[in-house]
Amino acid sequence: MGYVLGDAKIIMLRFENVTFTYKGETRPVIKDLSFEVEDKSFVSIIGASGSGKTTIFRLLNSLEKPDSGSISINGNDIAGLKNYASYMPQQDLLFPWRTVEKNVMLPMQIQKKPKEEQIRTAKAMLEKVGLYEYSKKYPRELSGGMRQRASFARTLCQGAEIMLLDEPFSALDSITRINLQEWLREQWESLDRTILFITHDVEEAVYLSEKILILTGNPVDNITEVKVPLPKKRDRKMMKEPEIRDLKERLVELLRSEARE
Repeated sequence: MGYVLGDAKIIMLRFENVTFTYKGETRPVIKDLSFEVEDKSFVSIIGASGSGKTTIFRLLNSLEKPDSGSISINGNDIAGLKNYASYMPQQDLLFPWRTVEKNVMLPMQIQKKPKEEQIRTAKAMLEKVGLYEYSKKYPRELSGGMRQRASFARTLCQGAEIMLLDEPFSALDSITRINLQEWLREQWESLDRTILFITHDVEEAVYLSEKILILTGNPVDNITEVKVPLPKKRDRKMMKEPEIRDLKERLVELLRSEARE
């Protein structure tokens, strides 16, 4: 359970005045950056190339440490936490010599969970993503979309409350990408998780998200927050509504203006 602010919002993640500079560089990528993500929400991060989107994920995963400021999950500094966030990269990174089931079980093996629990959880997650009948197959026997679903199941098996998805559909063809976007929305609606999603695609961000965070500044020192005026239950037809078309145009223009600076 996250902590509650005065307006009764439950906050899962908080960045507070975070500054970060890569080793060997003199100019920070992020400077005094603050933002919050509500519990059980679906939030996308967009920004111009090199704007710091992946850096935020690296900081969240404790692969990098802030120069100053703090990052907290449920009100607790991440420096003292374990297994608080799960990560799904652009490529599925499934091990080719392991079956789909064995790939999905990997996070639980690393956590040294009992074998019976690993098997039971992997089965449940593969059923959830529609891949149980492929559990004994190898990654080479799956389509690109199926491999991404297997990767998502593996990410779920990490058991973390917050899921970090880093452009997971960027390498897929357009039809498969659209199908997986719709699939991911359905999955999230039935999950008790917070999702933070990186994308370069404005259409994708609007369709998937409750809220969009736009990184601005160089170094990034501000985030523009935009609530998406779509219901939780949504379909593609809603993307043609005038309000949504205007929103997409505003976001594209904002990204273009940031890229020109």
